[in-house]
Amino acid sequence: MVAVPYSYTEELDFSSTDSKLLPQNIEAEEAVLGGILLDPSAIYRVKDRLRPEHFYIGAHKDIYQACLKLCKKGESTDLLSVSSWLSDNDLLARIGGRNKLATLVDRTVTAVNIDKQADTVIRKSKRRELIREGHRTIKLAYDEEQDLVDIFTTVTNKIKAVTDTPVAPTKDEYQRWKHDQLLEEVTSIYTTVVEPSFRFLKLHELAKEHSVTTTFLEHFYLKSLTAVCSNLLTYEELKQLAGSTVREWLVNGLVPKSTTILLAADGGIGKTKFTYGIAKVMIQGTQFGKFIATGEKRKILYYQGDESPGDMVQALQSLGYSEDDIGPYVRVRFGWSAENMPALIQDLKEFQPDFVVIDSLSTANKYSVYQESQMEYARPILQMTGLATQHKTTFLIIHHTNREGGVRGTTAIRNAVSEVWTLTKDNSQTATPYDRLLEINKSRSRSSGKKYRMYFNPEDISFTFLGEEPEQGSSVSEQSAKDALLEFFSKNRNVKFTAKELAHRLGYSDSHTRNSLLGLAADGLISAEPREGYATNYFLVLESVTSQSVVSGQPQSTEISSIVEYTSTPPAPHQHPTSTPDQHPIDPCTASDVEVGDYLSTEKSLEQKSESEKNNAQFSRLDNQRQPEALLGNNSRGADGGADGGADGGADGVIVLDDNHLPLPLIEEKATYWSMSFQREVTVFMIFDEMSEASCQVPGRGRWSLQFTDLQCCDKSPRHDFSVGDRVVILVGKLNETFATITDIRADGVWLKSDDHKKRLAKPYFPHQLAKA
Repeated sequence: MVAVPYSYTEELDFSSTDSKLLPQNIEAEEAVLGGILLDPSAIYRVKDRLRPEHFYIGAHKDIYQACLKLCKKGESTDLLSVSSWLSDNDLLARIGGRNKLATLVDRTVTAVNIDKQADTVIRKSKRRELIREGHRTIKLAYDEEQDLVDIFTTVTNKIKAVTDTPVAPTKDEYQRWKHDQLLEEVTSIYTTVVEPSFRFLKLHELAKEHSVTTTFLEHFYLKSLTAVCSNLLTYEELKQLAGSTVREWLVNGLVPKSTTILLAADGGIGKTKFTYGIAKVMIQGTQFGKFIATGEKRKILYYQGDESPGDMVQALQSLGYSEDDIGPYVRVRFGWSAENMPALIQDLKEFQPDFVVIDSLSTANKYSVYQESQMEYARPILQMTGLATQHKTTFLIIHHTNREGGVRGTTAIRNAVSEVWTLTKDNSQTATPYDRLLEINKSRSRSSGKKYRMYFNPEDISFTFLGEEPEQGSSVSEQSAKDALLEFFSKNRNVKFTAKELAHRLGYSDSHTRNSLLGLAADGLISAEPREGYATNYFLVLESVTSQSVVSGQPQSTEISSIVEYTSTPPAPHQHPTSTPDQHPIDPCTASDVEVGDYLSTEKSLEQKSESEKNNAQFSRLDNQRQPEALLGNNSRGADGGADGGADGGADGVIVLDDNHLPLPLIEEKATYWSMSFQREVTVFMIFDEMSEASCQVPGRGRWSLQFTDLQCCDKSPRHDFSVGDRVVILVGKLNETFATITDIRADGVWLKSDDHKKRLAKPYFPHQLAKA
């Protein structure tokens, strides 16, 4: 036998604590009992949290037990009553006789501090309980016959029962603690354990531990999903909780943010293909008829249970999902069911989708023990409703209709979601077999009951928006005004207007414009911002989504591009709209005379913010290379737009651009130019001088509105022949037919000095807006 040196062994402190008394407070125990004997009503202050086992002295346990028995019968706990009960139950001699009870009363003056004394008794009992479990742990550690895993489980449960239980709880507090503990454990199992069989095992073990059944745990968890209630809020707390009063959308008027949508249709209608098309609109930031996406590069998560991988790929390819700018924003999972809810939660955390499609509710519930007619069938939808808010995503759940055309199954399915769409065939006499009707059957975000006509193309499985089904009593002029307003807003994203200003700009009456705006806002097609004491602002949101982290899985950021409010004084020349001065109400009757056209932005997050900022920085560098003194010349310009600069443009050291220095383009319809934002050639489709922008066809991206300053000359572009010193006449705006002299030609336009010194030319013009005099 080899002797092991003592210095190589682990030294443990086994010093005995037998000489120490266990934690206790005899005086506090006597004060509690004396208070109850002295004042029989005092027991009602402690009976719900103070139990007999909390007392250290055995006689005190018996006396307190007698008091509880009498209290339960509704009898008094005075000295005589307690003494009689103990005598009848042969306990009087064991506690020390009537002298013990008399001593307790004599040593007590009042029962005022009985709550504090009871708390002291309970805390001392907790310490004794912890010491007892510690000694049991030591004995278990020496027991070589028990498996180590079993020992760990036993010790964990025992210690947890001591440490997690609230100190000195009332009966209600203790029940609340048990409720919260059980709910936390059940929720953890349902939301983190991916394998259904392993989840069932854990539920079975938890049920045995709490002496309940797995069915009870399932109902318990379901009740927790349906009974969520906030605290009682004041009006100010409500406003703070709600944040902005403007409803947020993924697609204006169609897909709200952070909500649940049920799309119900009969088989063969094309509901899945329709969903694919809407998701593509969100990714590309385009529009489906009147429904305009609020941003692009949205992340889409498909949980497909009704289509095979081959059918799904074929459908997505037919709809153009193979394009490079779509693929990175799509994820697909097959075979998912509501039993795999933890997998969904994991995908929400890692991929962070904006839009989740569940196809379909029937396949998601294929392992459910409940029938469609039972309320519990809607449990997965209730879970998704909570996840939509928690993870700021929108769920679209595809389901089937019944024979009457309504949502199939229990009404709990319809009640559990915020939006209900139905997609049906158009059975009118003039309709074709491929005409479809989309009805907003229920909505908490917009007006419901509206129907929209669509056409399903079976060749490329795409849907074409045909228009809104006219309502009874609606007029053609009203619809025309709505269309004009919507087109105007689409060209001026994030720019706020009042009803009066829009009426003045578009030439409609105030009441007609206001009614049309109210209708558009009610349908969610535009956003309305009520302002206390001011007119309501209307605008069309465009968000800038930074999605460079799609592949890496890092959190994406979503922000609304700068919102410009033109119920205020317009910015100074060359001042960016985001730095507008303090707002002051503008006279709407003169709104169109204020030269704010150059500041109306239709920037559409062109290549999204990260690339856009890079292009803007490149644009700025090009400007500086072409005209190093440009900023100096601009700052030294006189109040009349160039009087101090001199006619030759060289007195301030300003470099004048000519044809050899990449001049301003002569913007014409159907002409081709180079877009600094898209870094490609674009073709001008229509020119909007009042907003200093042009509607352009961008190859591979569709039609976009671009600022004049974004367009540069290329080999195919027409050129102007203006030079500094030329005398010209203005062709647009309120200064139409005004004669002026060119003082400078720069990247931001042609600067002029008016022949009439009373007229101030505080902004530049573009070559196509001028003609030689």
